[in-house]
Amino acid sequence: MDKKILSLVLVLITIPLLFSCNESEIGIFYGLRHEKKVKNYALPDHCSSETMIKTDGYLYVAASSIYKKRAEGGELDWHKIKSPEDYHNVTEMGLANGTIFILAYDEDDAVPYLFSGSGDGSWEKKDTSTIEKTISRMRVVNDVIFITDRSGNLYYSDDYGDSFTKDDSRSPLFSTSTGNFDITYGGGSYYLNAQYDLYRGAPGGWTEFSPTHDGKKWKDKEDVFNRLYYDEDDDRLYTADNSGYIYAVDSPSGASGSSWVKSDSHASSGMGLQGLAVLRIPTSAGSEHKMLVAGSGINAGRGYFEVHNPRTSNRDYLDPKRPRHSVEILSNYYDYMSFDISKAAINSFFVDDYGDGNFDLYALTFGYGVWKNTNKGGYVRGWNQE
Repeated sequence: MDKKILSLVLVLITIPLLFSCNESEIGIFYGLRHEKKVKNYALPDHCSSETMIKTDGYLYVAASSIYKKRAEGGELDWHKIKSPEDYHNVTEMGLANGTIFILAYDEDDAVPYLFSGSGDGSWEKKDTSTIEKTISRMRVVNDVIFITDRSGNLYYSDDYGDSFTKDDSRSPLFSTSTGNFDITYGGGSYYLNAQYDLYRGAPGGWTEFSPTHDGKKWKDKEDVFNRLYYDEDDDRLYTADNSGYIYAVDSPSGASGSSWVKSDSHASSGMGLQGLAVLRIPTSAGSEHKMLVAGSGINAGRGYFEVHNPRTSNRDYLDPKRPRHSVEILSNYYDYMSFDISKAAINSFFVDDYGDGNFDLYALTFGYGVWKNTNKGGYVRGWNQE
């Protein structure tokens, strides 16, 4: 064959592979052979993100700027929407009664303020003058907005940000560093992570609910809890700590601290675990595979760990393990190890459930962008950078 013709054929073969990187295994294997990253969709490759929400058929992610796209696979590209004027670096996002709430930093004094909006780029600055110190973190759970300040106090709003009440039931709940603050809801109770202790109850009335063993707190005093995750299907609460252990408790609204079960082993090298999510993946045989995924967090940067078919009745069934070739559920092992997500510090996960057994799993990272894994009919799709 003429060399010019051969070169043309090779170019024509290469072009579709380049443009199929993100949604097919052909593209992924091309990336492996040529040591290239998969194609991504508009988000900065090295952005940091921790929160994503879904409302009115759209996904929104806070990654310094605010981005949106149609949910449930309706769109691949993300679109930047306007941040509040004279404010930037949107760090957190939540949803209450269909309204989006964000924390955005003032460009001059680098202090975060609370805004509400509908997702079209129009924002209203909320009055947070009752919050005594500079805002630190925010969570929106069960239509209640929770905010911590840099003195370790907790505030809440059950009127969609129109007013805030200081929670004096246990004050302060936190040390001045509130980076590990998290809260979730399930089974009629709120569950609060206050760094060194866990609580159960409701705003204004908390009862300590830390894991105990033989009447003593299970973990070391200097260790801290990270994310909380409530699995509604099993009525089970999960958390993890900075040493890489996972904890779980069934029927948490009525359980005691001694009912928690701690994993028998921890993540490799004792690295902390942060983002948590439970997945139920339909298999081609018509069954279901249950998996708990846990991000390695900003202290580690080792991608994520898996717990297959987790159970609270047996500590061995909570042990976190790195993805491995013998059990490939979310991704081909070699694809996973070859791309940046295996080195990422994963802050949290978000599951965009289609409602038909299919879903997109998003991994929100510290400095490594946002990654997506699509599950359709139990088919292993692999990770792609957004």
